[in-house]
Amino acid sequence: MIDYIINPVRMGGLVKEVTDDRVKVHVHGRLGVITVPKGLVMGSEDLVPGHEMEFYFSYIRVVEDPYDYDSADMTTDHEIAPCLIGGKITEVNDTAAKVEMMDGLGTVAVPRRWYFTPMPLKEGQDTEFYFSCMKVTGKRDIPAESI
Repeated sequence: MIDYIINPVRMGGLVKEVTDDRVKVHVHGRLGVITVPKGLVMGSEDLVPGHEMEFYFSYIRVVEDPYDYDSADMTTDHEIAPCLIGGKITEVNDTAAKVEMMDGLGTVAVPRRWYFTPMPLKEGQDTEFYFSCMKVTGKRDIPAESI
């Protein structure tokens, strides 16, 4: 089996939708959609569509033997920092796949090219990737429909 190194990179996105307890962020460059609890966003009290977000994210690796991942560092009481977390693939289609993150951290739906695996993607597979809390960095004045 080929071993891939997944490295976290600082990324950005725009808030598309805010509900009572969730935030939906469209990753810049049409790279996917991430939905997280408001508690994972620094400065989440006044979130509205159009807020610019910054966070760490990596490619997603499908793993056969997942680690005992720890999400304890996923807090907003310090600067955003990448954390290796696990998840399970819940949806797969021709162009993308969706992962439910561990510990209720949310979902990640990204193109298939973001997944490293020697086997075909299918629902129920375990995954690992780097992710961090999100930080509000600004606001764009554009209608939510355009995000």
